[in-house]
Amino acid sequence: LPPTRDLLPATEEWEIDRIIGHRTTAKRSGRARQYLIRWKGLDAAEDSWLNEADLRNAPELKREY
Repeated sequence: LPPTRDLLPATEEWEIDRIIGHRTTAKRSGRARQYLIRWKGLDAAEDSWLNEADLRNAPELKREY
């Protein structure tokens, strides 16, 4: 089995393949939107949730979603 992202160095940058879902979560400061990310080169078992702020450099992915 390939190593999961948790076992790889934190300095690695992963390329997003696409956004496959979203959810709204409750926070102390209000609501926050998160996106379910499919990572390029990894399978669905490695999908993960990212906060909207973490996608600030990928506006085209949000538009495509």
